[in-house]
Amino acid sequence: MARDQIDAARMSLAAGFGFQAVSTAYYAMLYAARAALSEEDLYAKTHGGTWNLFGQTFVDSGRFDPVLLADARGTQEDRTGTDYEAARPSDERANEIVALAERFVDAVAELVGD
Repeated sequence: MARDQIDAARMSLAAGFGFQAVSTAYYAMLYAARAALSEEDLYAKTHGGTWNLFGQTFVDSGRFDPVLLADARGTQEDRTGTDYEAARPSDERANEIVALAERFVDAVAELVGD
């Protein structure tokens, strides 16, 4: 599902919908984090809970890059802005977030052996 979200984010960028690409890319990362946690039989109810639990489970154990997690988590504000405040990210920022999502999803796939 996370990879499908990345594809959808890329299509949104190509169509000129950077705001949608930001939201979709954020959810790709969130879904990937939740999938990794589910492999450990761990679940969180909220976005913040997912990011915290992911960090405790994978970063604190040295299994995942803390900077990559911080960068991914940092896009939550961008996503909130586009989803709830009608914010329009720059094309550059939208491209950065989609590229980050690709790196994050790839790293999670490697983490879980997918």
